[in-house]
Amino acid sequence: MISQFRTTSGWKTLAFSALICGSLYACKESKDSVAQSGKANVSIHLLGVENPVVTTKKASNGSSSTASNQTIVVPFTKTSSFEATLTNESSATSGNLLRASSGNRAAVTEERTPLGDNVKYKIVVYNSSGDYVTEKTYTNTVDNTSDITLDAGQAYTFVAYSVNSTSTVPAVTAQTDLTTASLDNISADLMYFKKDLTVQAGDNNLDVVLKHQYSEVTTNLSMATEMTGAITNLAATTIDPTHPSANLKLADGTITYNGSTATANVVFPSLGTSGLRTVSSTPTVLIHPSATNGVFNFGSITIDGETKNNVSVAGLNIVPGQRYNLNLNFKTCTQEVTGGANLNWNYPAGGAGGTSGAVVDGVVVPNGQNITRTLTAPGADYGFVFDIQQLDNSFNMEVNGVKLATQEIQFEAGISTSPKNVAFADGSNYGGANTEPAGGNIVQIYNLNGTASNPILRVVISRTGEVSLYGSKLSGGPLYPLVLTAGSFNTVPWSPSSNTVVITQQVMGKTTMIGAGSGRKKIACP
Repeated sequence: MISQFRTTSGWKTLAFSALICGSLYACKESKDSVAQSGKANVSIHLLGVENPVVTTKKASNGSSSTASNQTIVVPFTKTSSFEATLTNESSATSGNLLRASSGNRAAVTEERTPLGDNVKYKIVVYNSSGDYVTEKTYTNTVDNTSDITLDAGQAYTFVAYSVNSTSTVPAVTAQTDLTTASLDNISADLMYFKKDLTVQAGDNNLDVVLKHQYSEVTTNLSMATEMTGAITNLAATTIDPTHPSANLKLADGTITYNGSTATANVVFPSLGTSGLRTVSSTPTVLIHPSATNGVFNFGSITIDGETKNNVSVAGLNIVPGQRYNLNLNFKTCTQEVTGGANLNWNYPAGGAGGTSGAVVDGVVVPNGQNITRTLTAPGADYGFVFDIQQLDNSFNMEVNGVKLATQEIQFEAGISTSPKNVAFADGSNYGGANTEPAGGNIVQIYNLNGTASNPILRVVISRTGEVSLYGSKLSGGPLYPLVLTAGSFNTVPWSPSSNTVVITQQVMGKTTMIGAGSGRKKIACP
């Protein structure tokens, strides 16, 4: 029985081996037959989308500038303004492209980004006489590997194009002849590629890199941390110049712009009933030749309770094919009313008589009790700002007898008397993961050190008593919004005439607070 089993198994093995060999031979024979029949297979390799990156070399308008950076300040109201920058979206180092003069010199390089998943693109093939041969539509990441079969030893022109859509790709007008073939009335994000290639018998590869033909601008509005209120109205926001559409000639990529120049609507999401402090538009496509004096305009904007009409940012240098971020950061011009009140204590942990706490001037203050400092902020018509440079590891405040928060604002986990209740609005945590930008961890608050100009924490009380809290993820870093995960902020009774502010800190072993607070008064911007 055992011998019979082995014999049967052996036949099965031989049969399986023969099947494999037959399959391999068939594959080889198929490829050989393609070559022998005078045919060529062309595999399309989409490598991505190439964007021009322009770096400003020299500014001639007197504004602050480096080799790759320029910022201009636009007056908004008597007591507020905003900084406007135009940056290459695809490059963190490519710099700021906001220019007020066409006399600036610029260097152009290229950067490559992936085409979006499921975006459709088409390959159109012409022979050496310019006659249409075939075409094929691809869906990126789905069927990029499908080949095009052509006659071997012949020269062909390959044209690839897309409008960055997952549902459609436009048809070619007059496609039978390359000299007349064109893409007409294209108003979407047009991308184009062309290459001549002589194909050989067998397998051939065609590397395709699409290039944007139109510009695209995403407009981002933000408010400085010390500015109160929110953006509550945006109306008739536009950017120019643009055309309704354009035609592209397949033979050489020449673009003909249709209609007269006009403005493009910049579309923002709903601001909600309470408004937003940061908001970004959907990308705005601009169809135009190179512009050295593009203009962004607010038909109407209401921010921090003040409304302005027809506020413009001019001098935008917009290059066809480039992706941009237009960043507008609003701020209110203020000054300290009282000259500031400095807080500077760093009490070591200690104990006496079975009592543990912090040693304050030789006396043990038990854990759970508060250390306090009182200051007066008179005539502060724009609220109060408290900047903390070092903290270990919680605090609270009282304003005219009302606590800033309903419980101690605690940054460290594991404290039984005051559980941790602070996190970044983006989900990041002190002593935990940093979710934006993703990667790495954020150290505990007591391991961070700030300066007067770059604090690790900032408390902002608006003139109406609303409270905002911001924190840094690293020493000397930018500030990000913080939220309470337990408890809540109170609306405190802030007065434009006189205010009593009590800074409190609950003792839990070593207790540190270094910072300064002051009332803020609006002044005319310089």
